[in-house]
Amino acid sequence: MRKNAKRLSCRARQSVCKLLLCVFAMLLFAGVFPQTASSMAGVSTVQDIRVGLKSKFAGKQSITIYNTNVELGYCDGRKYSRETVLSSETGVIVTPEKSAFYTIDGEYTLAKAEVLADELTDEGAKAYAVMLAPGKAGIYVPVTENGGTGAKALQVLETAAKKCKVTPVRTEQTSAYLIRLTAGERVLFADGTEGYYPQFGATQRDEDGIYAVDLGPCSYRGRMEIGRYGGKSTLTAVNVVPLEEYLYGVVPCEMPASWHTEALKAQAVCARSYALIKAGYHAETDVKRGFRMVDTVQSQVYGGTTYEHARSNAAVDATKGETLCYENRTVTGYYCSGSGGHTENVEDVWGFAVPYLQGVPDIYETNPSKKPWSVKLSKDELTRLLRSEGKDVGTVKKVMQEVVTSSGRVTSLRIVGSLGSVRLATDALRNVLELASTKFRVYDSDSVPDRVTIQGASGTREAAIHDCYVISGDGTVQSADGLTKQYVVLSADNMESFPRYAPEAGEYLFAGMGHGHGVGMSQSGAYGMAEAGFDYKEILEHYFTGISVR
Repeated sequence: MRKNAKRLSCRARQSVCKLLLCVFAMLLFAGVFPQTASSMAGVSTVQDIRVGLKSKFAGKQSITIYNTNVELGYCDGRKYSRETVLSSETGVIVTPEKSAFYTIDGEYTLAKAEVLADELTDEGAKAYAVMLAPGKAGIYVPVTENGGTGAKALQVLETAAKKCKVTPVRTEQTSAYLIRLTAGERVLFADGTEGYYPQFGATQRDEDGIYAVDLGPCSYRGRMEIGRYGGKSTLTAVNVVPLEEYLYGVVPCEMPASWHTEALKAQAVCARSYALIKAGYHAETDVKRGFRMVDTVQSQVYGGTTYEHARSNAAVDATKGETLCYENRTVTGYYCSGSGGHTENVEDVWGFAVPYLQGVPDIYETNPSKKPWSVKLSKDELTRLLRSEGKDVGTVKKVMQEVVTSSGRVTSLRIVGSLGSVRLATDALRNVLELASTKFRVYDSDSVPDRVTIQGASGTREAAIHDCYVISGDGTVQSADGLTKQYVVLSADNMESFPRYAPEAGEYLFAGMGHGHGVGMSQSGAYGMAEAGFDYKEILEHYFTGISVR
């Protein structure tokens, strides 16, 4: 992937009035007027979603924002307001402050709080102006200022507060965050007071013309919230970003930007539908959790502006606002890397039935991005994997496929050992055994792996694949013997994988195809359909039964 985000220029309007409005908008975004993309007070954030940057910026003792100028503000409900601007040649470092503070009662603007904090500092009690909530600031004084005891600090503070006519002083020990700048340190905001965490936004465009918050390894559109969520002592960065701009950083991470435009459009609609349902809410802060979406495969892979590409951005723009709809409602756009020839009924994977998530043939997935696979596991390796999940059956004696769906996925696998047996089902099976999908066959040393049933003019018969001949798409006929270690057999509505050789004694061979859960759209299948001439709506209507795109 390459960083290549370019804003589309505004097309000429037919009327002079529209042209003038367009020019005004261009001047606004170019920075001619004193407002940035995120700094306007009371900006509605109704289309913002919250993404926890779990892959790189979670569980941190500190988080650095490398922009030399950032604004700091709060989101109150669904309206964001800027409170102040921070400037530093080395960026802004946010760290949880471990010490405690006395607080002075009263509600102040940030400017008034800074004046009072300076006056208290002049009187011998080091004080900080601290933001508590949108438009509301307070004053904090460290309990152990200058190495003194808590009682001494309190005495100094009370004396100084009286001289400054600031009373009373509360003795509760309140925690806070410390922001480090080039010129020193400032305690700038309270630790989640009234459910608010600060949000940082870029005040200047980057080299690609984007207002992006630079966290070092990656940069992100929108704003960056930093807080301690779920009672943890460490910091996590949460990207608060408009939905369409979020998709710019998702589509090229989930599907190669070099793929056919119609496949990219299908991916954009799926990702948009998924995000709208899974995010659950927009820009309001949830202190106990903070976010429902993350930037990993647990939700959707999201790389920010660093991974954006002009082709995938264009696919997002071309489908702006479009979602998968079933009975006039937006529904979740599940997708996987590859189905292995047939997608799966959702009830056979996650146990709940949904009419639009039913398995369909995936016959255009003939050149998947992730190929058929095989995994050998010895009895000892199986024992280790089971024990790591708290399932100990002793020495493995037998592995049995109990339930197999019509598409060839194993939904129940039983492993029998010297101390008992255990049943692994659906996604748990895939995760415990570290397999790419549940569409596989299990073979042991007694198996005859490459035998298939052949239907001809005179009926059906069994044959070994290596004794058969293969006719390719261009009509070439050749012996299957020696072609590969693993065969893929294509029928009218499915594909099956067969290994050529059985494993050695004491080993089990899992020979499969497909990558992921198999529900919804197959990305490799979408690629194949697009190359075959289908448009993105036809692709989506194939994979999601009874939906419309709108």
